[in-house]
Amino acid sequence: MTDDILAFELALAARRRADKRRRRAARRPPPDRPPPRRSPRQRTGDGHEDTALRLLQANGLVLLARNLHCRAGEIDLAMRDGDILVFVEVRSRQADAYGGAAASIDRAKQSRLARAAAHWLPELARRHWRGAAPAARFDAVVFDGGRVQWLRAAFALD
Repeated sequence: MTDDILAFELALAARRRADKRRRRAARRPPPDRPPPRRSPRQRTGDGHEDTALRLLQANGLVLLARNLHCRAGEIDLAMRDGDILVFVEVRSRQADAYGGAAASIDRAKQSRLARAAAHWLPELARRHWRGAAPAARFDAVVFDGGRVQWLRAAFALD
């Protein structure tokens, strides 16, 4: 009788694993699905990120990664400036009202950026600095109206 119970338990566990695999596969999008559509505002933001990337590369920085997402937030650009890891935030505002794009990087945003940077720092150090944690800084590229401005060391962590 115990052999029958053991066989039943093994079959039940196998069926549960198969059901779990089926559910997981159903949630995954098919590989040939086109990327999701971007809103006009997202496409504008993508254009600003591209412009910021060209500006920074023209000044000698090297792109390491783009749009690093984690639970804490997103790092727009991760770049290398010599031996310094640079986390870049790209911000845009149509008008200078309320302080403009630079003022929109308030304490709460700085805190989110710092947590996201802390999340990605070990991985970037492993990939690009052979595991040694590099010096890091936070830059911002801001677009106010039609003007672009690169703010080196836009903020520091206290």
